[in-house]
Amino acid sequence: MSARRSAGAICRRSGASAWPSAAPTAASSTPRSSPEGSAVAEAGPESGEAGFTLVEVLVSLALCALVALLTLQTLQATGLISRAARRLEAQEEVHLVREHLRRAFADRAARRPGGPHPPFIGHPDRLVATVQANRDVARGSERQLDLGTAMGDDGLLLVETSGSVDAPGRPDLLLDRIAGLQLRYFGAQGPDPTPRWATRWTRRDRPPVLVEVTVAFPPADGRRWPPLVLALGSGS
Repeated sequence: MSARRSAGAICRRSGASAWPSAAPTAASSTPRSSPEGSAVAEAGPESGEAGFTLVEVLVSLALCALVALLTLQTLQATGLISRAARRLEAQEEVHLVREHLRRAFADRAARRPGGPHPPFIGHPDRLVATVQANRDVARGSERQLDLGTAMGDDGLLLVETSGSVDAPGRPDLLLDRIAGLQLRYFGAQGPDPTPRWATRWTRRDRPPVLVEVTVAFPPADGRRWPPLVLALGSGS
């Protein structure tokens, strides 16, 4: 009986002492993770979210190129519109000058009481004519109209001097940056009674019937001067 108790006590002691040795065995069978491995595992997902794929980069470059192209086309269109507006404005100025010359030379001064016509001087690049003044301002008066060129800071200028015969006024600018002025006169002068075009009018007793005014512009200038023929008024 005592032998059985001694054996049971020994078994219990040996079983109790076996449990602590089993725990390290189970712990040693579980793989341990190193600090480097855990750092790589944590950094993997974050590094994948921060980068861009090749498709995303190509799409971004394509969008940037499209925006740049649209911006360039917009700037070009704006420049074309601005240049077209400036050309239209300059051509409108030419049109106003042409209409002014038509009205100015239409009212040639009447024959004077002594019989002769008012003086008319016609050169290839300058003419001086005597026309009637504004009838609403000074009825029956005359004014001298001098059309020619002058040199300015930006090049050759088309100028007009208008005033009384005895006291001409100051030159008024009609057009700037022109290349030249050419005048021709149509009428009969000299012994031949047949009317002809001439670059100079030498007859002092009678003005020409027609005057052709041609204004030339530099090649790069967008302004145009169509042929202009002025019919001088016959007076009375």
